Amino acid sequence: MRKSVEDRRQDILEAALTVFAQKGFNGSTTAEIARAAGVAEGTIFRHFATKKELLIAVLKPKVLEGIIYLDKEQREASPLEFFRSFLKNRLELLKENDSLFRFMFAEAQYHEEVREALYKGILEQGICIVKPWFDKGVEQGIFKPLPFIFMVRSFMGMALFYGIFNHVFPGLSPEKTIDEASDQILELFLHGLLVK
Repeated sequence: MRKSVEDRRQDILEAALTVFAQKGFNGSTTAEIARAAGVAEGTIFRHFATKKELLIAVLKPKVLEGIIYLDKEQREASPLEFFRSFLKNRLELLKENDSLFRFMFAEAQYHEEVREALYKGILEQGICIVKPWFDKGVEQGIFKPLPFIFMVRSFMGMALFYGIFNHVFPGLSPEKTIDEASDQILELFLHGLLVK
């Protein structure tokens, strides 16, 4: 049976993710990705103009879909409830896509092209979704009026390091569930170590 255009596109995305994770962005070729997807190399360029565009198409749904869904689902939630759900979502994403995130950060560290693709193609959109929730929390007197980028970088830093640590040292975390981990990280982030 002949595959639909969308099925072929999905095959290319899955193959690209595998090849990128194994060989890195610069070490991967569209010819290798085409072989892995079972398509002609020209088929890739019918869907994606450049390898960078293919990279964004691979990463964007993984990184952004959860935030977009939360933003819609949590419309009536408080900013605090949104950030709790956001943190839990990011921890689940890290757990399920460990190799993807290791690839993403390793490549961004050394390649300007990948860094630019990640920021312009993905992270800017995520920031635009999360910032209104932070601003709402500041307006309601829930959050301190800290610079947003500083806050979100610190917040995500805690989540990312938690995910990396669990990958490198599996079984060392005392938390039994992601809910438990996200509650503890959020408590530490919001209230710190000091007893009030």
